[in-house]
Amino acid sequence: MNTTTKTTTNATPEVDRELAQTEFGEWIAQNKIAVILFIALIFVGIFGYGIFNHFQTKKHNEYAGSLYQVMSSKLGDFKAKKLTAPEFKSAVDATWKPMGGFAGAAPYIVQAADALAAQGNYQEAYDLVASGAKRISNKEASYFFNIRAAAFAESLEGQTDAAIGHLKDILASGAKYFEGKVYLDLGRLYLKKNDTKLAKDSFKWVIDNGSEEEFKKMAKIYMSEL
Repeated sequence: MNTTTKTTTNATPEVDRELAQTEFGEWIAQNKIAVILFIALIFVGIFGYGIFNHFQTKKHNEYAGSLYQVMSSKLGDFKAKKLTAPEFKSAVDATWKPMGGFAGAAPYIVQAADALAAQGNYQEAYDLVASGAKRISNKEASYFFNIRAAAFAESLEGQTDAAIGHLKDILASGAKYFEGKVYLDLGRLYLKKNDTKLAKDSFKWVIDNGSEEEFKKMAKIYMSEL
């Protein structure tokens, strides 16, 4: 017992002498407790992140399961006209709202909105995807929400400005999916507002920069009629 204590005691000055050979080593020797605490904090942080990630994944799986359940139980009833559009939307909203910005909700919300729009319920469809566009920051999810929100808003009376706003949000997000279609739709909407200059600018972008030939052809037709 005494031998062990003596060995440990003698070893500490030896370690300190070795550490003192460099400036960094000398700093460690003088601040051993702080260094040990720092290393301990790193391990606690790694361990804590692992626990957080585990529970976050578990929570997201539960969210997805809840959305799957509501879509499985309510979508069929809505399509069979056993539920009205407001009732179906309310059921989806009640399940979804507590989930905050959960990006995994996107495919379920888009599916619900498309089902509503397919039966001409554009207001309820628009309300769902417009809410998704505000709540979920994921770029891909935001694109699908905004592209639908623009289409649904265009089908509603007096919502041309809202439709334009959703298309501009897509461009501002940096999402590069079917840019030609986005600019073509912007041009059409500006024409609805009799804003010829912005309509021309949008169609010109499609003609000069678009990669999809079909959209370029349509833009040229619109331009020729201005």
